Amino acid sequence: MKKTIIITILFAVTSANIFAQCFLDRHNTTWYDGWISCTTSMNPNPLRGESHWILYNLNYPYELFQMHIWNTNAPDYLADGMQDIVIDISTDGLNWTEIGEFQIPMADGTSTYEGLDLYDFDGTSAQYVLITGLSNHGGACFGLSEIRIDVADAIIVSDNEPVNPACLSARIFPNPINEASRAIISKICSTAPIYYSIQDITGKILKSGEIIPVSNEAELDINSLSLVTGTYILSLQQQDMIRRFKMMKVD
Repeated sequence: MKKTIIITILFAVTSANIFAQCFLDRHNTTWYDGWISCTTSMNPNPLRGESHWILYNLNYPYELFQMHIWNTNAPDYLADGMQDIVIDISTDGLNWTEIGEFQIPMADGTSTYEGLDLYDFDGTSAQYVLITGLSNHGGACFGLSEIRIDVADAIIVSDNEPVNPACLSARIFPNPINEASRAIISKICSTAPIYYSIQDITGKILKSGEIIPVSNEAELDINSLSLVTGTYILSLQQQDMIRRFKMMKVD
């Protein structure tokens, strides 16, 4: 199931939670709806040493996509918001891959603050996302309000009957999608049925069905849906293998 993980930052190590707001991209000005670190501690990534950090354990490997971030938005503590950060990811919490260093502007301290799209992981698989603060905006502590990560379940292959992941792929075009969009399912190595679904960010299934392959390529019409602006996931399952692909609808 495709999910958008919206994490209200309350603890240094937290599990993933599904959270909703009246306006998806706005964050309030409440001091308690955020994370703050005023004392450094040993970072889960030894390369970062003693630092201000926050670790997200998603409890399961996911394919990560767009990350949206909100800086500290309490009006009296805007300077505590992080400015320069480094992001690392891991599949086991022990071995880390650096994604890069980023800058986060100071929040504006209003109830209409919408944060920013910080980075698109483009389907990179990870269970742990680690944010380390390198500098802030001049305050005594380091803080963030919230992050949101679009995710999809990583490729699942049965341990009992290994399947080559290259045997099931899809190409969606145009993407961002419009009335002419379609999905070409290819590299099909089996004649077993392919079950598909299109889901929105809440996991609601908007369309589903079954495809019986007659060749190594099949076409799926996705232009019959009246989709609003947003992110969607095309899910494919054939035998023990599941693949998911990101689609976007823009104005």
